[in-house]
Amino acid sequence: MNIITSVLKKIFDFFCGDWIIFWGVVITLIVVKLIEQLGVTYIGAIAGIIFMVGVSLSLVSALKKEANV
Repeated sequence: MNIITSVLKKIFDFFCGDWIIFWGVVITLIVVKLIEQLGVTYIGAIAGIIFMVGVSLSLVSALKKEANV
């Protein structure tokens, strides 16, 4: 079991590395998916903007945390 968690942690560190970025992107993706399910024709552009803002905010938040340490 320890080997499995070690491998999963190394995979997480390789792809993301920070829980703030991970949860920021996950929450952003959930919000965008919920918005896209509304079915309005122009909602794709709004969802794209929300996605870019959400990911940017999670990256800025993680950078701010690292800069204060």
